[in-house]
Amino acid sequence: MDNSTTTGDDNTVGNTGMDSATLAGVVSTVISFVALIVSSIQLLYQYYTNVSLNALGARNCNERVMGPWAKLTRRRWRWLELRFEIIFESPILFVAPAFNLRGPVPGRDIWYMDGSDKSYEDTLTPPHVDLGLLPRTTAVQHGVNVEATWVLLLRTLQSMERESGKWQDIIRNTEGCEKPSPFTTRTLAVAVQAQTLSWDFVPNFKKPFATTTMCHIVEMAAMLGIHWTMWDPKVDRYRAEGNGCMLLGSFNADQGIVFQLVRHDKTEFREHRLIPHNSIKRFCFGFCPTLYFEDKHEFVSEKGRSSGPMDPVLPLLKLGSRQEIVETLMDIGCPMQVAEYFLIEDARVSHLFPVIFDVMGMLGRTISVEGYCYRMLPNPTVFRWDRRWFDTKRLLAAFKVPFSTLTELYAASGAIPEPLCAITTALDSLTLHLETPDVKDYSPALLETLRATVETIDGYLRDSPGGWESPSENIVLETISHHVAAVVADLRQRPSWLIDMYPFSRANDGTNERNFMRFLFRHSRWAATHQYGDLDGLQRDRNADIAERGRPDVREPPPETTEALDAEAMDYLADEPWGSDARTRDVTWCLLVFRMLCWLQLHDFHRDDVMIPRSAIYGSRMPVYII
Repeated sequence: MDNSTTTGDDNTVGNTGMDSATLAGVVSTVISFVALIVSSIQLLYQYYTNVSLNALGARNCNERVMGPWAKLTRRRWRWLELRFEIIFESPILFVAPAFNLRGPVPGRDIWYMDGSDKSYEDTLTPPHVDLGLLPRTTAVQHGVNVEATWVLLLRTLQSMERESGKWQDIIRNTEGCEKPSPFTTRTLAVAVQAQTLSWDFVPNFKKPFATTTMCHIVEMAAMLGIHWTMWDPKVDRYRAEGNGCMLLGSFNADQGIVFQLVRHDKTEFREHRLIPHNSIKRFCFGFCPTLYFEDKHEFVSEKGRSSGPMDPVLPLLKLGSRQEIVETLMDIGCPMQVAEYFLIEDARVSHLFPVIFDVMGMLGRTISVEGYCYRMLPNPTVFRWDRRWFDTKRLLAAFKVPFSTLTELYAASGAIPEPLCAITTALDSLTLHLETPDVKDYSPALLETLRATVETIDGYLRDSPGGWESPSENIVLETISHHVAAVVADLRQRPSWLIDMYPFSRANDGTNERNFMRFLFRHSRWAATHQYGDLDGLQRDRNADIAERGRPDVREPPPETTEALDAEAMDYLADEPWGSDARTRDVTWCLLVFRMLCWLQLHDFHRDDVMIPRSAIYGSRMPVYII
């Protein structure tokens, strides 16, 4: 029996009502439609799988992550790969003079951050929102921050310029000082330049990043008042803290060296802001330009070597490590026994402050910007600047008493040398500022007087003004070396004149300052005029002086005058003709000590700022990333 469902002329298949050809077409259509859906799903899956990084880039290149820079993000269709490519722009940060027109990306605009509304707009910096001190609950609630930290860095740099400018205006209006020079003439500013990047070539970053260099990240941290507490290039671990911020850096095998900025407290940019001068770049890495450092030596190598016969013997002081300090002292002329004393970790190397600041004050170049009241410099030494035991104003006042006695003795024996008359005039002009308690260290009038004074002293040491013939650089360096030797000869002895025989007093009555001046005029000046630079000779003289005079009663403050001492020194010089080497060295010593006191009053260092050796990366253009 035939069981076929097709009978006669009826070609339908089963109960479908369709013939075989139609049914086959319908089935093929359904299969094709399903295949289309599956292939479409696979295509979409392939699209989102292959461009997962770009999808991540599209999500992370929004305004919540990169602020106004998100406006520059765009998509570009790649026909060969049938997908979109994410193109974004991020900043390159570098430190340069405000009149510099060359940037790392040729042909792109360079914007300098000056805190103005236009600068905020040009650099695409979000407006600063002062939240004050963040309470703990707020800190916990906002513990996860999606914003890239380089956006915070841009905001903080702009805030630095804006807040310090407002403070500067207040001081200028209060004390009537000169208007600062235009921003475009500044030799130190933070510049921003845009770079165009593709998310395809971002090395495993989850967020857009900003780019800078190793030396510039150090310089920007110093400008923000952030001090390094860890600098270990062997394991690539870096950490800096200060002024309400924290900067953390580490090495990633896929990315390189990456830094992050964290703000945990309120930042302030007032009198403690760094001087916006190009020379602070060298201070950040342990180098201090000397008074012989001229503009033509701006690009002297970091090792401080002279390149020609007419160049200064010592254009730079290398102070970034104990070994570099030893090398610098030997370049100055200190005997090896004196220089290597600073290699001893537990050696006493401070009187009221570390001895190396004596050298900086005597030789360091004056760092200032016309019209600005800033005094802070990065500390280029491995020793801490701690002002708990002294005041630089009282040091200048304490210097005036024995120096006046000395000039009287010079006048009695002949005539007062021209440089000493200039010091007397400078002291008279400073007296009003020193004796007025209301005068702040950043007072524009005081700073201007100090700048003019140091400039005058530098002229007598270097430029031979009037009828005075300036001492040679070698005599200046020898005088400094004898001073250092005299101080070291005392510090390495027990008891020490500076530390043990007259212990430091916490009373702000000038006792510590007078004791220090008495030591300088009794021992340091004697070493300079007698050309004593060896420890053995200095220690013999020191011990004989103590044995002759007896150990003083530490309960009694040191006398305020040094007439007997100066008389003895002048007796030695009484038979010396005017213009002799001994008299030249005596005047040179007075100029250097007075310059040291003025220089230390004109500049300041943060107590928490201590150099961690990193002189090798001075000028390094190794790229680093800020995420």
